[in-house]
Amino acid sequence: MVPHLKQRRTIETVKALAVEALALDTFAFRGRVMSALLLAACVTAAYLASAPAQAQDVQRIAAIVNDEVISRFDVEQRIQLVISTSNLKDSKKLRRRLRQQILRSLVDESLQLQAAKRHSIRVSKSDIQRAYRFIEKQNKVPPGKLERFLATRKVPISALEAQINAEISWSKLVRRRLGRNVQIGDEEIDEVLARLKASAGQTEHKISEIFLPIDTPEQEEEVRRAAIGLLNQLRDGASFAAMARQFSRGATAAQGGAVGWIKPGQLHDTLDQVIAKLGVKMMSEPIRTVGGYYLIYLHESRKIAPGSQGSVKLGLMQILLPVEKDATDRDYQTKMQLAATVAENVQGCDNVNGVAKELQNGRANNLGTVALSELPGPIAAAVKDLAIGRFSTPIQGKGAVMLLMVCAREEIKAKGPDRERISNNLAQQRLAMLAQRYLRDLRRSAVVELR
Repeated sequence: MVPHLKQRRTIETVKALAVEALALDTFAFRGRVMSALLLAACVTAAYLASAPAQAQDVQRIAAIVNDEVISRFDVEQRIQLVISTSNLKDSKKLRRRLRQQILRSLVDESLQLQAAKRHSIRVSKSDIQRAYRFIEKQNKVPPGKLERFLATRKVPISALEAQINAEISWSKLVRRRLGRNVQIGDEEIDEVLARLKASAGQTEHKISEIFLPIDTPEQEEEVRRAAIGLLNQLRDGASFAAMARQFSRGATAAQGGAVGWIKPGQLHDTLDQVIAKLGVKMMSEPIRTVGGYYLIYLHESRKIAPGSQGSVKLGLMQILLPVEKDATDRDYQTKMQLAATVAENVQGCDNVNGVAKELQNGRANNLGTVALSELPGPIAAAVKDLAIGRFSTPIQGKGAVMLLMVCAREEIKAKGPDRERISNNLAQQRLAMLAQRYLRDLRRSAVVELR
């Protein structure tokens, strides 16, 4: 953990425990904090004298996770961060709705940090700075201006740093402890390749997700209500990416829930069926799966092109021979004959501009590099097999006759799916599943007391 962050959380923890112990005056609680009580009393007294308003939140304990405290101050700071970065309209009602969701997230973060500490995981300042740069880019904040961006919204940078520290610590821990257990075989890659080949012509979807896990049957109703609450907030205008970053427990949370393009069969059948019925820019209702609830946002959809097709890019130049608005068919025929003569006798892209100047009202244009697939049908047909440096047959258009010349041709062979990339994707998916199980086990073995 970053030193100054650790120190802040430790001081707040000691103060909160001390005040709680004094208030409850119970033997069991005093026994847990007696060794630090004298120091805590001094710290608390000084703190109350210097910042009485803020101290009211620090005094109150929101939860105890394996003898580590989450204070009400921590919860309120995170609520402010969520509201300020998610396009939510602040209100007492909203804060009440967010509080339980935030507390659940902070409990998970506390468990993750405790596990990382047990395995000597460290987060460096450079790790934090890289995360800041990513968040700046994601939120279109100028580089180095994140702290000012948050300050204008009355959010201290320490609130964001606490969350980032937990994310990075957990990510490092998962890779170190679980990464060695992930092995992807050739047969698995072959299966994916076969599925991709079979999906040609079908529709793929670009989605983002929020995942809320259910660890025990007793959590079913609580998690369902949390999913409905998130959906209501999203419908009220909250940013999906910001809410995913704060509340999703899936592997994509740090990326704002961005999953990317998914093909039929890549996800659970239940998710596939819902996604297939979603309209673009729409959100799903909470979707119950074996592991928990999902919220899905569909960004866009597209047809999957056959993998064997390549592409052709052409460097094109053009000569236009304008025709008067009231031109007759005979006028067009005259222009077409003139263009045909030019096409037959002129070669080379270097001569296009000179020829255009010699023609009455002729205009030459360099169209640059254009993909053949992007050209209108008649034009694509005229240049598809045209030799470099030769004019096409004349093309009659509205108000002009056109000649095209291919000055460059680049054929790009389609690349088949990358086996290494498929292997990496499968490994990430499996690691994410193992991480969810690991966190579930931490929750089940933890002693968590909510206040």
